[in-house]
Amino acid sequence: MKKFYTAVRDFILRYPAILAAYLIYSYYFISTMDFYIRFKHRHFGTTEALQHFDTVLWMWLLAFLLVKVIELRERLHQKEREMLEKQHDIELKETQIQTLHEVILTLKHEINNPLAIILGYIRLLRKQVNDPDAVKKIDEIEHASQRINHALKEFSAAQVYEVSNSPVGNLVDLSPYKETGKKATS
Repeated sequence: MKKFYTAVRDFILRYPAILAAYLIYSYYFISTMDFYIRFKHRHFGTTEALQHFDTVLWMWLLAFLLVKVIELRERLHQKEREMLEKQHDIELKETQIQTLHEVILTLKHEINNPLAIILGYIRLLRKQVNDPDAVKKIDEIEHASQRINHALKEFSAAQVYEVSNSPVGNLVDLSPYKETGKKATS
């Protein structure tokens, strides 16, 4: 019995136009038959004939309601599709951000290890070298290494990004560079 009710409910939800058509034409048929049966037994006046054809008004009303139900269902389906698309977009963005952060952390780790070694050897070298020209070159190397370290910190602090298309592929634009007005220097 539960399957029958489920099948009826599903039919009503899937095919409201067909159900409404059955109701409209059934009511019209019954009303018309009632009119002809009564007409056979006695003579009707114009007002009595019009009273029996209230079916037309009911048909119009049911048709109007049917159109409204179909419009409401369409709007509901449209909103559901939009919500699902938004939810999918949000999940996709979250996955992309998570993946991007994992890549950034891996890159940061892979670059920071050799950079720490370079900075360590620069400090040792500075203690051993007395030549002013060599000290100047060591300072340049240290400054460049610190710029790399600073750029990595900014890069890994990115919380939002924007993907833009280019002829060479998709480019990732990180927001901290945009928001703070800082640019990565090379």
